[in-house]
Amino acid sequence: MSRHRYVKNLNLEDELDDDALSDGGDEEMTVEQQLQMNDAFERIRDTLGEEELSEIPDNEIKDAIWYYHFDIEQSMDWCLRKFNYR
Repeated sequence: MSRHRYVKNLNLEDELDDDALSDGGDEEMTVEQQLQMNDAFERIRDTLGEEELSEIPDNEIKDAIWYYHFDIEQSMDWCLRKFNYR
């Protein structure tokens, strides 16, 4: 199977539900990645508001940021879709 077909058939919900970051997965972040994660997380949280108000858990945001390779726009879009903001 070609990579394009594999990616096209990939279920994002299943991939993010694995909680790879939130449950102490095997992958370790570099210092640079941690800085990128912190920056992206703060920018998304500033837009969405605190967890209690937005009802979007921190770990969901961080998992999306990691999955989308620190792309803030894609990560926020995914969170908004998953939690029915659109």
